[in-house]
Amino acid sequence: MSAMNLKSAVLALLLGGTATAHAVEPMVPYDNFNPTESNPPRATKVRGIDPARWASQESGSRQQALRELAFTRLRLMSRSNTGAGRYGLRFTQPSAVTAIEAKVRVNNARSTGCSVSRLGVAHGTAELSGHFFNASSPGRGSARDDITAAIRIVSRSTDPVGSQELRVEAAIERCRDASCTERSSLFTADLGLIHQGEQVRLRVQWDAVNDRFVFQRDTQPEVHGAYTVADTQAPGVSNKELVVTHALPTCASGSPSPLGYVNAYFHDVLVNEAAAPAL
Repeated sequence: MSAMNLKSAVLALLLGGTATAHAVEPMVPYDNFNPTESNPPRATKVRGIDPARWASQESGSRQQALRELAFTRLRLMSRSNTGAGRYGLRFTQPSAVTAIEAKVRVNNARSTGCSVSRLGVAHGTAELSGHFFNASSPGRGSARDDITAAIRIVSRSTDPVGSQELRVEAAIERCRDASCTERSSLFTADLGLIHQGEQVRLRVQWDAVNDRFVFQRDTQPEVHGAYTVADTQAPGVSNKELVVTHALPTCASGSPSPLGYVNAYFHDVLVNEAAAPAL
């Protein structure tokens, strides 16, 4: 196993499993969220979010939420003061999706933790993510031991006060329970800072033939997370998604509530060729 560092971002994951290996495929358009000039084209015009391509994704609780088309963008907004949750859209044929690329802009994000910092860090994200395979013996409908990969824009309560900068990260995680609320971090790569309101192109791709995940920000060099054993078990939960998320600590009684707020826009979504939508 090669040594790992954040420059090369090469990770060896010791995983077991038994599904078909996927070769890296060219990327093709999936949805540009433009109802008048759809790319790829549709046989019939669809107003709003296309139910043939997308299904709602929602977990946890929140005080406010929006999931809507805003001109030629998908807008996802979530504000919560408790627990952990995910809010957005998932692909309707997730097992075919081995790569996701999209342009993402986080217009506003704020994460506030507890007044006693040792109680935990609050964070919110806008991300492209998925469950790609299982590291053990998957249970139907259970995410336990699913391996997830994500590329995301992150806000944390530990960010400097008043800062308008967020961080782009690549991550591989292992679900520790059936709902994947609890996760173990297997790999994280820092892809640099980004200003709120700045657009970035993100890609996450499973390269199973070469036993690795591939992450990319804009035209920066690819970041690879490699593993050394079979990845052939299908995930227990086969989600692939565009989401905004929050994960908040539990503060002491009488303390101000934490906050996880993300307002993000997604467009020009691409996928691997085998996952191209029907026209």
